[in-house]
Amino acid sequence: MEVTQQAFSQSVFHLDHPTHAAEVRRFAVRRAEEIGMTKTESGAIAIAVTEIAGNIIKHAEFGKMLFEHIPYEGKNGMRVLALDRGPGIANVPAALQDGFSTAGTNGNGLGAVRRLASYFDLYSVAGRGTCVLAEFWSGNSRPDGQSLEVGAISIPLRGEQVCGDGWAIRRNGSGAWFMVVDGLGHGSFAADAAREAERVFSESGSESPAIILNDIHDALKKTRGAAAAIAYVNQEKQTLCFAGLGNISATLATAQSSRGIASHNGTLGHQMHRVQEFTLPWNQDSVLIMHSDGLSSRWDLSESRGIWSRHPSLIASVLYRDFAKERDDVTVLAARNS
Repeated sequence: MEVTQQAFSQSVFHLDHPTHAAEVRRFAVRRAEEIGMTKTESGAIAIAVTEIAGNIIKHAEFGKMLFEHIPYEGKNGMRVLALDRGPGIANVPAALQDGFSTAGTNGNGLGAVRRLASYFDLYSVAGRGTCVLAEFWSGNSRPDGQSLEVGAISIPLRGEQVCGDGWAIRRNGSGAWFMVVDGLGHGSFAADAAREAERVFSESGSESPAIILNDIHDALKKTRGAAAAIAYVNQEKQTLCFAGLGNISATLATAQSSRGIASHNGTLGHQMHRVQEFTLPWNQDSVLIMHSDGLSSRWDLSESRGIWSRHPSLIASVLYRDFAKERDDVTVLAARNS
């Protein structure tokens, strides 16, 4: 089974054999213990992960599971994402009843996963597949106060051990900054550039996306270079401020409409003629999508009814599953009001 460890403690597993469920379970338990969860909490994660993986292998034959460490205000959580292109779930309410399991696993179905998780969401469309989100937090208590929810998938080109893309988030009392970065090419040199951009972003005290990009440009002169975009959502002012350089795409969407936000040509660390900030209105239903060029710019979620109201991790999962090019690293970030 192929597994990749990457930035933000996100690990990606490709599942296509019955033995993979046990391997994923062992990894999940080990990772839960590493981030300080109790044996009882690790055991709950083991049951849930086994059930989810078993469903993928039994019904979809192939899929992916992603594990991410999500620390927040002194608490530790594990986010589990599972996505497949299987037949979908014909009766979601029935599938979420405790005891309902058609995969022949040792758990008690997705209802048990929902019960064991601190947070659970599922999105399934007949004939298109299923995406499952389960979060597990120490003390089984999901932190309050996350007024902006974010979800991201960052996966290297298959065969690479590190991802040349990356993403980061920085919060303050009125909102949050989001960054997506794509180091030129792929592999370790691209990853070096992406990690340096993440460092500068996380250490910056500026509120201006353009100024932060200028700082990243200076820091990346010793690297291969990168494309990056930064968005700042100010919930108090109900605005989104955006600046980008290179091939990072951004869209401000609602269930009714979408608007692309332009990045300028150039390469951070090598060529930057102009960086312009754009300010757009942000409302309760707004969803921000940012992605590297590993995702097709022609993505269309019009057939994914109801997706815009779901957790951003599910939005990012559906975009990745249905529109990733599979010939490059890919990062997809989605953010919306909680």
